[in-house]
Amino acid sequence: MKFKKEIKDIDLMLLLSMIFLIIIGLVAVTSASFPTAKKYNLNSFHFLIRQGAFLILGIISMILIIRVPRGVIYKNITWLFILSVILILLLWTPLGYNKNGQSRWLDFKVIPLKFQPSDLLKLTSIVFLSKYLSRNIYTLREPKNFLIAVAIMGISVGPIMIKDFSTAVVIGVSLFAILLAAGINKKQFLFLVVLGIALIFVILKDPENEFRLKRIFGFVSDSTDYQSSALYQARQSLYAFALGGYSGVGLFRSRQKYTNLPEAYTDFIFSVIAEEFGFIGTFIVILLFIIYIYRGYMIAFKATNYFDKFTAIGMTTYIGIQAFFNMGVCAKLLPVTGITLPFISYGGTALVMAIVSTAILLKISKEGTI
Repeated sequence: MKFKKEIKDIDLMLLLSMIFLIIIGLVAVTSASFPTAKKYNLNSFHFLIRQGAFLILGIISMILIIRVPRGVIYKNITWLFILSVILILLLWTPLGYNKNGQSRWLDFKVIPLKFQPSDLLKLTSIVFLSKYLSRNIYTLREPKNFLIAVAIMGISVGPIMIKDFSTAVVIGVSLFAILLAAGINKKQFLFLVVLGIALIFVILKDPENEFRLKRIFGFVSDSTDYQSSALYQARQSLYAFALGGYSGVGLFRSRQKYTNLPEAYTDFIFSVIAEEFGFIGTFIVILLFIIYIYRGYMIAFKATNYFDKFTAIGMTTYIGIQAFFNMGVCAKLLPVTGITLPFISYGGTALVMAIVSTAILLKISKEGTI
């Protein structure tokens, strides 16, 4: 009876779309991670077990968030935002863990888990900016208040852009969507666009980001060099789509995941789904994300206060833009970014934070809508 009461007024379509995406993810991770597990002499279900453990943590977090009063989140978001920024800065210390030439994870040594602080920053920056804008909604067009909002964006995006460019773009777009909803004028809009382009240009000019430029040039190039490192991942992903055809080659029968497709169970898991389940499988995944995004924005539209409205817009945009980037990369519609597919890709921190963001949306749908 208590459980029925808890879920009585939440958005069931949003919840169900998340559940189905997670189920698809667990199946896809099991299949896509099999070659890696065998390569390192691990249990065949090693990655599934780890993903399942984080799923349980995510579900516990979701239940707690739905039951905790909204005032608790509102009051504590400031120090949580500060903490997430501090964790990002720790990436420049010996705690930063380098993988594939990039330091995106924190390794605290004392626990056998690596933590990706950028996933926490996505949520805290969205809620913190929403809190600030809800307090200053009627004075946002004043230069001082607008610049404070820009400073919040800069603190959220600037440091992480150096270490994790694609995640910084996701955060930036999400916060930009909130500012648009808050009603910035044309001059403020143009200022943000120019500032964003300038920041991207400066970051990409850094010699350490030469590999990112190669990916971009490789994407727009008409080169037929199949061995080019800038084109290799995208081409192998397209092969997976081609092999999958309309109905796919069948579960666990992907060939690309064995040697050709890099990061098969993380960044390119959508390509494995395309190969094993074909057009039908990819269509279902895309449809579920469309339902999720639609319901998320509907929750924002019906919200009765600005804090809930802005938070819902930010959370929905974060999930939507990250899904679009990942699937666009896999289909060679976008340059390779190294970003995961929400709810589906392997990754404990990412899965927990995606579930937490959904919990916040469900909480708003339960308590803060018309």
